[in-house]
Amino acid sequence: MPPKAKRAAKKKAAQEATAKRVKKMAKGKIQQALMTLLAEEEEMKKAVNQAFKKLDTDGSGFLEKDEFYEALNDILGAAEDEKGIGKKAFDNFFEKLDEDEDGKISKEEFTKKAKRIFKKMHEEPDAAGDD
Repeated sequence: MPPKAKRAAKKKAAQEATAKRVKKMAKGKIQQALMTLLAEEEEMKKAVNQAFKKLDTDGSGFLEKDEFYEALNDILGAAEDEKGIGKKAFDNFFEKLDEDEDGKISKEEFTKKAKRIFKKMHEEPDAAGDD
């Protein structure tokens, strides 16, 4: 084989080896990113389940309107003579959560909305850090 052809073959082999290493590294990074996403998803599921259990004060598996209103206000730290969230604002919020309009929030309805909220919080930059 002429020297020029040897150099070209050697260069091609080096390029192929580099391409394989890059592909392998990219695959590893993709796997790592997927594992991170799965771990975050699992953490979010746990947080949503804990929140639902805390709000479901009667243990029915649903958040009835009055129960949810009182539980939210307890969490917000409202005193007996005041409410942390106004009734009108709460009613609007409840209607958005109650997709099947049965007057109570199922765990599935709650989970859907909570996931959207957590994703939005995760995607948006921290406004407090902009000051």
